[in-house]
Amino acid sequence: MNTQKPLNAQKLAERLRKKSFDRQTKTIRMTKFPGSDQTTDLLLPPNCGGFGRVHHFRFKPDPKWITDPLPTHPACNYLGLPVTNVLLAQVFQLSACNFRCWYCFVDFSLLSANPKYSEMVTPKQLLQMMLDEKVNSQVIDLSGGQPELVPEYVLWFLEARKELGLEQSHFVWSDDNLSIDYTWRYLNEEEIVFMTQTPGFARVGCLKGYDAESFTFNTRADGKLFDRQIELLGRFVRAGFDQYGYITITTMNTDNLQSKMARLLDEIQNRVHPNFPLRIVPLRIFGFNANANRYNLQAEENQFQALEAWLAEMQRRFSATELATPITEVNIRR
Repeated sequence: MNTQKPLNAQKLAERLRKKSFDRQTKTIRMTKFPGSDQTTDLLLPPNCGGFGRVHHFRFKPDPKWITDPLPTHPACNYLGLPVTNVLLAQVFQLSACNFRCWYCFVDFSLLSANPKYSEMVTPKQLLQMMLDEKVNSQVIDLSGGQPELVPEYVLWFLEARKELGLEQSHFVWSDDNLSIDYTWRYLNEEEIVFMTQTPGFARVGCLKGYDAESFTFNTRADGKLFDRQIELLGRFVRAGFDQYGYITITTMNTDNLQSKMARLLDEIQNRVHPNFPLRIVPLRIFGFNANANRYNLQAEENQFQALEAWLAEMQRRFSATELATPITEVNIRR
C-alpha cells in the first residue's frame, strides 16, 4: 500500500479545483451515488436526485471506543434538541479529494471529479431538493471528498440557506482534511467574516495521523503536509470559526506512541489553542464495501493502542472537570 509513489497532493488539489466548480453559474461538481460502491454501504437509498444520502452519526460508534459527540452536540445545542444516540444528517459530497486515505469510506472513483459519477449543481438546488423530499433531518453535512478544494461550495450553501429562510431550522456541518489554504486564497475577507458569523454553522478538520509517518501511511501524501494540518487548524481558530477536530490514529508503527502523542499535543496547544485538544475526537476506523480492496486490518487493530496513548496524554494535561466539559463549551477564543 505505502510502496506506491507518494501523491503530489498540492498539484492534485489545483487540478481538481478547476474541474469542480463554475463561479459564473455558482455550480459545484457533486457526487451522484447510484451505481457506486459507496451505495452498497448505505443504510438508506440515495436521495435528492441521487446527490444526497442520509448518514447516521452514532454517539457510541463502538463499545470498545470512546464516545463521539460530533456533530451531535453542536447540532443539538444549536437546534435546541435533546442529545440523541443516533443523529440523522443529510449529506452532500463534493466529488473530489486530493488525498487517497486507505480507510476512506468513499470509493476512489468518486474522488476524481469524474463526470461519470457526478454532475454540476448549485447549492440552492440541493437545498430545494431536500425540502421537496421532506428529508427527516435538520442537520446538513457538507462532505466529500474535500470541500475545501472549493470553499465557495460552503459559502454558497450558507448563502442559499439564508436566502431560503433555513438558518434557524437547519444546522450545517462541513468537513476538511486540512491540506490547503483555499479559504484565504480564493475567498475575500467579507466572505470569510460572513461564514464565521453565520449562526448554526461549524467546521471540523481531520488530522490524518499523529505524526508525519502515520500521516503519509494514511493519506499517501508527503509527510511535510502533516505540520501544515496543524498550521491550518490554528488559522481557522484564529479567524473565528466554530472549529472542531477529528484525528485518525491508524498506524503500522506502534513504537513510542506515548512520546509521539505528547509531541503532537504540545504542537496543538502551542499553535492552535491550549484548550483545542478538548475539541478533538479520535475517529474509530471501520471497514466498508467501498474500501475492502485497500483495507489494512493490522492498522485497524493498532488504532486501539494509539487510542490508549492519546487518552493517557489527555489525562496528564487536563483535569477530570476539563475532560468532562461538553465539547461545545470548550473555549478556544483568546
